Formats: sequence, C-alpha cells, structure tokens
Amino acid sequence: MAQPVKKDIIIVASHEEAARQQISAKLIMAGLRCLTASSSAETIEFIYHRDVALVLLEAAMPGRSGLQVLQEITAVSPDTAVVVMLDGRDREAAVRCLDLGAADYLVKPANLEETLLKTRRILDWRQLVMQHREYKTTLEQRVSERTRDLIQTVAKMKSAAVDTLVRLARAAEYKDEDTGSHIQRMSRYTALVAERMGLADDYVESLLYAATMHDIGKIGIPDSILLKPGKLTDEEWSVMKQHTVIGARILDGAEAEIVKLGAAIAISHHEKWNGSGYPFGFKGEEIPLPGRIAAIADVFDSLTSKRAYRKDDFTADETFKIIEQSVGVQFDPAVFAAFKAAWPDIRVEHQRFRTLEASRASSQIDTAVLS
Repeated sequence: MAQPVKKDIIIVASHEEAARQQISAKLIMAGLRCLTASSSAETIEFIYHRDVALVLLEAAMPGRSGLQVLQEITAVSPDTAVVVMLDGRDREAAVRCLDLGAADYLVKPANLEETLLKTRRILDWRQLVMQHREYKTTLEQRVSERTRDLIQTVAKMKSAAVDTLVRLARAAEYKDEDTGSHIQRMSRYTALVAERMGLADDYVESLLYAATMHDIGKIGIPDSILLKPGKLTDEEWSVMKQHTVIGARILDGAEAEIVKLGAAIAISHHEKWNGSGYPFGFKGEEIPLPGRIAAIADVFDSLTSKRAYRKDDFTADETFKIIEQSVGVQFDPAVFAAFKAAWPDIRVEHQRFRTLEASRASSQIDTAVLS
C-alpha cells in the first residue's frame, strides 16, 4: 500500500467530542496527521488555510449542515476528499452525498477499523490521482519547452501516464477477488473486437488501455455495496449505478486521447442498444462507439467468470449464445458482427486466461502447503 505524503492532513469534523477524540486518536496511532474541528465554520477555516487531503465530515453539524459544507469543500478545494459520517437509516442522504462529490460515507457510530481502512484507501486513491496530474503537467511543460525532444518525451510520459491510470483502475477492483483480473481480460477482448471492426491500429491500441478504466468509478462506491454477496436493494442499486458517472468525473477534462476514450467507456458501457440501459438511457448510435464495443466485452467476461452473487459461471459457447440473443436489444448488431468474426481469437484468449489463472491458483496452494 502506498504511503500518504507528509503534507497530507486529515480533518475529523464532528460536534460530538467523543467521536472526534476516538477517530482522531485511531488515525494518529496509525501514523497519520490528524486535526479536529467541532463546527462547520472551523472546518471551512481549515479548508481555506491548510492543504487538507481528507475530511471525515459529520452530516448533522450544527448551523450549516454537513451537506452544505461538502458542497463548499468540493467547490473551493476539489482535491480534498470528503467522507460523510451519517445515520445508517438515511439511505437517501448517502445517495445525495455521493451525488454532491463525496468520496464515500461512514455509518454512525463509526467502526474505528473500518474508518482507518477507508481513510488509507482514499488517501492512496488521491495520491494516484495527484501523480497522474503531475505526469500530465510535466508532459505539457516539456512539449512546449523542448520541442526538439518531443518524440522521446511523449513516449516516456505516455508510458508513465498509462501505467498510473491502469493502476488506478486496478485500485477500484483490487479488493474483489472475483474480478481481480477482469480489467486485463475485458480490455483484451475489447481490442480484438475493435480490430475486426477495421479500426485504425493506433485507435485499437488506445482502446486496449482505455477499456481498463471502464469500472474506475467503483472506487467511489461504498464497500458495503460493492462487495455485497447477495442481491442489492433498490437503494443500493441506485448507488452502484453511480459508478459510471463517478468514473466519467474522475477522467473528465483530460487532453490525452486514451483518457478521453476511457471517460467515454466509463459513462456508456452499461447503456443498451434499445435505450434501456443507464445512466442516461441512450439508444442506438447515441451511445459512443467505444462504449458499445466495451459493453459486449464486459458482458462476455462477466458471464464467463465466477461471481459471488452467481452459483456458476457460463462456458464461452453458452455466453456467445446469450449475447447473440441480446443483439438489437442490448448490443449493437455491427459490434456483434465484429465479435462473431473475432470469436476464434476470443476463445483462444479466454482459454489462455483460464489456464494462466489456474496455474496461478495452483502455485498459491503449493506455497500455502509448503509454508
């Protein structure tokens, strides 16, 4: 796990003295730099005068509400992550917090171990985002200042940026054992379909990397929902669907083509050809082409992989038939035609991944026995 940089400051903002003391003591004992605030005004004062990395914010603050404070923090200090502490019975408040830009929420009374784990996870995520921004800024400066070294510089920085983004995408899934290798498999299938659509080689390569970001928004979904083994409630499902919007927000505004493609895939890979998907209900060619391609690759890998909420995975051939039956409803007929043309290659890749993962699992068992 990456270590937070020294200047990272965490604010525990609550009108409850016991909660402030318990949470701040837990974080300080873990080696984190932590300050406390007992009011909304004091919290905002910290934001304006300190470089604050994370605020653990009480929703029911006296005076200005926690949601109002959250809105001001996201407006004046967008690099500051906010985790809202709220009553577990108020599911609507949880959804509102995420819509307003909160990184996560905690149910009161906060479990100290869960609070520490979420704090570390969000600081790790923030550090990766800041690193990517530094890479992007450095790239722009070097291109303008050293034109004669342009080709070499772009190659190095592109590699660093792609690596950072792929790691950020993996951070969204690293706790979910069911989908540990999902982004590698799904991105490879996406590229195979794109090749069969006759797209340019450079564009196919960009899609290969961009597809790894399709579920990057899951990093903003609470663990209690993301890792729930059973069926989600309607309220939980409404929160889960927000991962598409969160992912687009994370990637929005980038100038790099790969990141633009990643944002298009993140926001649209759950849209359906007939308009019954989410988050916007786009239909047909209203759905960006990268999202239409990624959608079929994502479903193929999901159905052929083990999931905690499903008893058995489907075979490749069974999955092909399921997808075929959904053409014109869920999937673009033209994209399916390319998927069908790429089917021999997809089956080879699917078997290669299964063999690799079986070998890895066997090695882990052998290591456990020897230890």
